[in-house]
Amino acid sequence: MELLLRARELAVARKFRESRALVKRAEPGSAEELSLAASVLVELRDPQAALPLARRAVALAPDDWRGHLAVADATFQLRWWGESAAAARRAVELAPEEAAAHRALGVALNRRIGGGREARQEVKRARELGGRDALRTPGRHSQWWILMFVAPLVSLVLLAVRDWPGAVENVLEVLRVVPPALALLYINVPSRAGLTWSERIAEIRAVNEERYGGGGRAARIRAGLVAMPWGCAVAVGAAALEAPAQAGDPLPTSVVVPAVLIGGVVLAVLARRNVRLWYGERFLREVFVPSVFVRVHLVAAGALGGGVLLLTLGDASHDSWQVLVGGTVIWFLLGMISTLFLYGPAEPEKKPEKEPADS
Repeated sequence: MELLLRARELAVARKFRESRALVKRAEPGSAEELSLAASVLVELRDPQAALPLARRAVALAPDDWRGHLAVADATFQLRWWGESAAAARRAVELAPEEAAAHRALGVALNRRIGGGREARQEVKRARELGGRDALRTPGRHSQWWILMFVAPLVSLVLLAVRDWPGAVENVLEVLRVVPPALALLYINVPSRAGLTWSERIAEIRAVNEERYGGGGRAARIRAGLVAMPWGCAVAVGAAALEAPAQAGDPLPTSVVVPAVLIGGVVLAVLARRNVRLWYGERFLREVFVPSVFVRVHLVAAGALGGGVLLLTLGDASHDSWQVLVGGTVIWFLLGMISTLFLYGPAEPEKKPEKEPADS
């Protein structure tokens, strides 16, 4: 028990690797230990490992609210809102004066249509019982990621209000592109804390191969979503080549042609390696490459790259560059919006199996 208590302290302090090491050493056996171990794994953003422990805790002690709370938090991270709300509601019934139970029920109901009013009541009750700290959701990411969305807006405002020295303008231009790219990376990388990169990659690849390697609707959606960041990268590269021409000082042909051809090949190779790394060879060959979404991205990439080449070689007018830049911006925004709002289709809510009635 002491190891698990220390592991929870380390997880809250964001010392993830040390916390995970203690959980591995703990070997929980009682319902209380299983609930605590599950809560630590939830804090480490590993609901796949936390949920079996939480369910074992509930099976051993069905009247202990902590096991139901662990189930609620784990299923919440898995996006099984219905099961999360049901487990949290049971925790509230067993421990109506526990702020964490009301918090879990409030956040789960907040994700379900029609649950907003009750969700607000539960969150208010959690605050009354435990203060603002009681509203903290386990496994919450650092808030610094918000800067990845704020930085481009700030740079646009600064560039618009006045003329800056060349070095400052270059920095602001970088801030317009790099943070959104980092945001896409942040959304797509696995988030299980406390694992080395080799362990994390191996676990995520195994899960992805099992879930998406056999095809189906979810796999097809995933293929399109995996391709979107690379479509955005194509748009960013095209915009970098188009911007000087739009300003009246186009880049020379000796720069544009190699940049388009070599850059396109490099992006294609990196995309292929990335998909194989996270999803495995079977997903790459049987799902990703034949995907209609991926073919749309390839067509768009060809159109943008080909447009840059044609306008550069043909000494196009300013209006033609304006049209191409507009198309590039639209494609980039579509990719960003789709990735941010459609990433990770929710898993189907799983209903707990009913125990057979005693004969």
